[in-house]
Amino acid sequence: MTSSSLNIGVNEKKRSELLQEVSAHLVEGYELTESGKNPIKRVSYKEQEAPLSILSYVWDEYDTYAEATLQWLYELAEGQNFEARLKVAETAGKLATYEFRPVREKILSPWAKSGKPSVQKLAALALAVVAYNENEEIAQQALNLVDHWSSLKTSPPLQWTAIAAYGGYIGLLVPEKALDNLKIIAQSGNGKLFSDIAKAVEKLFNAGVQLPNLHGLVLNRLREWVDQDDNTSVYRLSLLIFRGLMRKSWIVKNDIRQPTLLWLAKESEDFEDSIVYLMRNGLNLGSRRDSILTEILNWLEFVDRHQTLYKTLARIIFTLAASSGNERKRICYYLNMWSRNSQTAIRILNLINQNL
Repeated sequence: MTSSSLNIGVNEKKRSELLQEVSAHLVEGYELTESGKNPIKRVSYKEQEAPLSILSYVWDEYDTYAEATLQWLYELAEGQNFEARLKVAETAGKLATYEFRPVREKILSPWAKSGKPSVQKLAALALAVVAYNENEEIAQQALNLVDHWSSLKTSPPLQWTAIAAYGGYIGLLVPEKALDNLKIIAQSGNGKLFSDIAKAVEKLFNAGVQLPNLHGLVLNRLREWVDQDDNTSVYRLSLLIFRGLMRKSWIVKNDIRQPTLLWLAKESEDFEDSIVYLMRNGLNLGSRRDSILTEILNWLEFVDRHQTLYKTLARIIFTLAASSGNERKRICYYLNMWSRNSQTAIRILNLINQNL
């Protein structure tokens, strides 16, 4: 069989030659399909930035392929290979830095409206690529789009995508704006989004391990939300988030994994003041009281094992008990009940009885 019989042009290059020109080669891999693992060959580049450089060249020089490229990327969002889908989001984001409007119309907005969390998260990731661009005008387009989506009460999918963005890299870039807009979404009244908003705020708080200012920023905002919106959906959401921080946020310090809020209270009186304030409001809200009490018990049991945080926890509970007669009765009642199994509870109860 000859090349002519296969209708291959004499000057047409082989795949191996094309790959060599761009410093790439094929590697064995597989993709997951409905019938199982399907063996495939993937292109691997020697230079990490090579694929994006090639993409930029094709986008600029072969605009007739633009529509097909956008459609191809849009469809790849449904793939089952996680790493490949991340690359799709990165590629879409990079294309958006070249020309934002067509990528927004053909990929980003459809992904965001899909109602499929796995696809909507790709939209958030792609927009993060744009938001971190060095060109401020390019970056601002992504920030403006997420800002716009957060205000659309009539489109829960777009608001959900905005939540995903603010709970991710874009939130780390503009944390104050993220918290402001998460509150706006909460005020839209869609209770189905509350747990997602809570998770986004928790992610921002936990990022305080790398960006310490986020701990204080989140606690201050939660306190503001409680102050401004007494007994509203935002008020209840704030206390839901705080309870989540009590239960799920941990940090490693001095080789000890400990509750982040307790560690913060030990480090700063300002943190301690906000924590006590939010705990008191949680205890006064019937729907949150039991969950806050459960977390206080968990802290007591933790301090039973790690006495270095005893003074911090004792100060927090003592301050709660000192605020009013009813608070003292409630705190003492539970400390007395917990003292059957917690030495820390006994010590704090004695401290309160001796000084209040």
